[in-house]
Amino acid sequence: MKVYKRYRNFIIYSIFGFLASLLNIIVFNWLHNHAQITLLIANTIAWFVANLFSFIANKKIVFQSRYQTPKTLLKEMVLFLSQRILALVLDNILMWLGINWLHWHNLIVKVIDQIIVGLVNYFSTQAIFTHENKILQKRLENLRQRQKNLH
Repeated sequence: MKVYKRYRNFIIYSIFGFLASLLNIIVFNWLHNHAQITLLIANTIAWFVANLFSFIANKKIVFQSRYQTPKTLLKEMVLFLSQRILALVLDNILMWLGINWLHWHNLIVKVIDQIIVGLVNYFSTQAIFTHENKILQKRLENLRQRQKNLH
């Protein structure tokens, strides 16, 4: 149980990250291999669908970010998506290299790509959701300290 408590966020992030990656792979496969949409467009659409799922899962379940003022929500979403746009660039580069340069099957490349991108995403996503909570927790602590000093 100590291991779970210590690594809770990583374990739960990994589960939802796996689900987001699976969603990404399924959407990509359908768009590229069945609907015949070009590689980078199919990959970008799959990225977008998976990241909508990821934002909600990360905010509510993984990092349990509870501060939901419109300003905080907007800030988290902008930070999340802007970080993920950098991951999309990495994603598209890995897909293009794996398929066009190495000539590997697109689903094999997509699976490898999702593992690499998933690890990069974990550390940056953790920073986004825990940063805002730390600021608000510090403000609450300062407020409590001031109230304590008044009494």
